Amino acid sequence: MKITFFVFITTFLLFTSCNIQETIDEIATFNIRNSIDFTVPSASGINLPLDVGTPDVNTSSQQSFENNNTRADLVENVNLTELTLTITNPGDRTFSFLKSLKIYISNDTEGSTLIAEIQDIPESVGSELNLETTGANLDGYIKEDSYSLEFEAVTDETTNSETDITADMVFEVRAKTL
Repeated sequence: MKITFFVFITTFLLFTSCNIQETIDEIATFNIRNSIDFTVPSASGINLPLDVGTPDVNTSSQQSFENNNTRADLVENVNLTELTLTITNPGDRTFSFLKSLKIYISNDTEGSTLIAEIQDIPESVGSELNLETTGANLDGYIKEDSYSLEFEAVTDETTNSETDITADMVFEVRAKTL
């Protein structure tokens, strides 16, 4: 009888502790969404590198931390899970003018880190482009008040006008709760 009771209690604790840990993990994981608009100058050559910086992006992370019952010092990991670029002007432009693109995040304390890229952009691409994220740990950028993005592109065709683009980013934050 004692052995059966012991097996029952052990099994119960094993299964409930797994569920408790899953619940804790879910509670401690949330997303921060940021968006920035920037302009790519006209490109007069093909296969030429093109470097474009953005204005600072305010993270509003402190408010997100508070909303999710945590603080910056309890953040364990931040990863970029999605980065989508959308051309907003001119309306008929597509990303076919690019051959490849790398995007870096930077700030004064952390320096620069590659966060997303795409190689061999197809001619049939539209005005929206989803990049493959690198999985880099971005704690030091998101905990700060702001960061900037740097775009390193290689052109595939010339453009006679500027291209306005919006970058939409989703960062997954894993943190201990208060």
